[in-house]
Amino acid sequence: MSQALLGLPCIILLAWLCSSNRRRFPLRLVLTGLIAQLVLAAIFLKVPLLQDALLWVNRLVLTLEAATGQGTAMVFGFLGGAAAPYDVTAPQYSFILAFRALPIVLVFAALSALLWHWRIIPVVIAALARLLRQSMGLGGAVSMGAASSIFIGMVESPLLIKPHLRTMSSSELFMLMSCGMATVAGTVMGLYAGILASTVPTALSHILVASLISAPAAILLAAVMVPPEAGARDEAVTMHSPYSGSMDALVSGTGEGLRLLANIIGMLIVFVALVYLADRLLGLVPSGGVLLRWLACSASCWRRWPG
Repeated sequence: MSQALLGLPCIILLAWLCSSNRRRFPLRLVLTGLIAQLVLAAIFLKVPLLQDALLWVNRLVLTLEAATGQGTAMVFGFLGGAAAPYDVTAPQYSFILAFRALPIVLVFAALSALLWHWRIIPVVIAALARLLRQSMGLGGAVSMGAASSIFIGMVESPLLIKPHLRTMSSSELFMLMSCGMATVAGTVMGLYAGILASTVPTALSHILVASLISAPAAILLAAVMVPPEAGARDEAVTMHSPYSGSMDALVSGTGEGLRLLANIIGMLIVFVALVYLADRLLGLVPSGGVLLRWLACSASCWRRWPG
């Protein structure tokens, strides 16, 4: 606890040293950002009602994971979780990531699009944006973008405020990008919860709380590094459903999730391959003792070389 409390001013000091304008320190933003983090941590970790709500959300995600398993079992057969047509002698090798864990991204993307069309997600985002706007003195556009990054991806959240991007200051754009990098999108949140469910049953609760706390923290540090101008614009931001109906939302959300799934699989293959290549290259480097002996031998030969 003491290390965490000591780390907060140290991180803020480091951000101030990297600031583009050290004379303009956003004191109100820093204080409200720190208070928001402490209050969010306290109510989510100490209030029993909210703890029960988080556990209920966690059970809901586990239910969605089981429902996704039914779909993968029908499509991919035993590769997706159905009964194998042969005796399995090594069940620890029967789990295939691309067919068992990653497809939950499709279900989350489709349900997110449906909840967006039903105006459930926009209402939650608007409430959080209003809270950020009133407590931290932010503009309407950056408040909406920061609040939406808690639930949707860092690519989709700026699209919600696309008409306002041209008029946003460099400080507001930096806040928006920082929130996107600090929070976890809903589809990725469900993916992490599904992968960690066997070892950490309440993984979603931890990830969700961390994502909520990270939003004011990202705004705080972004404001210290690139201080905002005096007087935030109080522009109104409205959100409209891009879907013509519930079925259109499900189909479009599934297509978006499929593209995300393909990107995740591709990036996993590429990054694992790059790590393997880096490991092999490091294996070519001689060990410390061999390297020191080689350097000593080379120095000795150089001294004995004629001329």
